[in-house]
Amino acid sequence: MKETNKSRKLEDRILGDEWLDWQPGSKYEGIIDVQKSLFIIFSFLVLVLILLGMLLFWYLALPRFEEFGMNIAHLAGIALSLFVVMLVLWYGLQVSSSIFKIKLVPASVVKRLPLRMFFSTSVKLAQLFGISRDKVGNSFVKFHNDLMYATGTGSNIKKFLLLLPRCLSAETRKQINELCNKYQCKAFTAFGGDEARKIIREQRPAAVIGVACERDLISGIQDIAPKIPVLGLTNKRPHGPCKNTFVDVEKLEEIIKFCTGK
Repeated sequence: MKETNKSRKLEDRILGDEWLDWQPGSKYEGIIDVQKSLFIIFSFLVLVLILLGMLLFWYLALPRFEEFGMNIAHLAGIALSLFVVMLVLWYGLQVSSSIFKIKLVPASVVKRLPLRMFFSTSVKLAQLFGISRDKVGNSFVKFHNDLMYATGTGSNIKKFLLLLPRCLSAETRKQINELCNKYQCKAFTAFGGDEARKIIREQRPAAVIGVACERDLISGIQDIAPKIPVLGLTNKRPHGPCKNTFVDVEKLEEIIKFCTGK
């Protein structure tokens, strides 16, 4: 008898079946590998929308300012112009640092006034063009890492933490254990965001290297990076989410070398 969708058993992907947007039998994007330029393009569109919104605000508010006198209107115009210039510089310097991998902004700006503020809106814009959240996330992680490299944020530290997902294949775990022995660092498996935060509180690292899917990495970067430098490496999912995933171990070693300064 032919199976129906209702009677068919779920694939042996207990965690993956709970993954947001994942439905058994649904089309899977496969291994995602997107250049950082994707996030830059959509973050630039976000910047343009913000500037257009400010221009509209000024157009509507100018008559109100003029009611208080031309001097007040001129001062308000100068203040708004300065803000626009600072916003464009803030955006341009961070993007240029990531693209050219040179330090154009201090690490404090990357931590406290980061471009990741534009991520959520960038995702919404990208989805209008049929581009998934995970692709934008994959692009953002690469952008974020290059910005960290350029500014030296999280480099040459005494203690860092390597957080791993539980879905990694046995072979990948073996390779990562070899890296940990080589560089004398500790790796912890986190079973979710709450446990990851608990491990970080207990270990008190100077930086965190996170290995996970795009959505978990973005959540961790947004939550932790303002306090502790975070570098991310997205996992590869040839069998779908949360099942026998793997990572580029050579890239992971590059990140570890950056953190240790070796």
